[in-house]
Amino acid sequence: MRTEISHYRTIVLGATFAGLGAALEDIDGTLVIERTALVGHEFINSFNPGKDWNDTALSASGASLSEELRVRGILSDDGLVHLPPLAPVLYNRIHESGLRVLLLTEVLRIEESSEFVEVTIYHASGRSVVRADRLIDTRTEAAVPGDIVAKRINAMLLHVGEATLEVDMPDAFVVPDAETEIVKGKLGGELIIKLTIEKADDWVQARSKLNRVWTNRPEEWSDWRLCAVATCFEVEMAVRDSSEERRIQRLTSAAYRNPLEAYETGIEATGRKVS
Repeated sequence: MRTEISHYRTIVLGATFAGLGAALEDIDGTLVIERTALVGHEFINSFNPGKDWNDTALSASGASLSEELRVRGILSDDGLVHLPPLAPVLYNRIHESGLRVLLLTEVLRIEESSEFVEVTIYHASGRSVVRADRLIDTRTEAAVPGDIVAKRINAMLLHVGEATLEVDMPDAFVVPDAETEIVKGKLGGELIIKLTIEKADDWVQARSKLNRVWTNRPEEWSDWRLCAVATCFEVEMAVRDSSEERRIQRLTSAAYRNPLEAYETGIEATGRKVS
């Protein structure tokens, strides 16, 4: 007995901001495949708030997302973001739109022919095959290694001894070296430390370096603690996407300055232009 293979106009790999931007433009014809249970993890779970939010040109869909983030108090007028609530906003958009998203799904094989792209996947229901007219790969792990400019391990900071929401970055603080950066979140007392590491570093090496830097932090930061360490690396990349002429297009979401810019790039990948 022959098993029927589902066919879509587009398969998107990665429930990233770019991936969801593209998928939500063609809900009925798109399937999103994500190996984790997370959405927008290239920014949210790497503790990377991005930059230049207010410089991003927005389409109608992007403007709607931006407005929702501002109304919900997630994004400030000056472009500062509170990362954790971004995920529920994306999950809600997926739910309300009826977009087909397969979470916790591994991609075993991708084959391109002159007529379609065939993807073999494995998830809780077992092994299966899906096809599409084209495939958009937004995953960081699918990027060309030479495109990676920098890799970082990030962590949230917590102030002890005072009301956290009333504490801000000490004016006297000086970062210990060029590899270390402190950035602000939207909320008072919401600070993120970013440590640039070697591109070949694994999680053991990265955490060890972060611990060493934080243990030797300046006196001004003695009242601060590491609250949580990111579960994804932040990756800075050269924005070099593959040609749209092939059936497989690489569109690495982590390459963009902020989640809205990545989302807009996904929308543009569908052929719709930003106003």
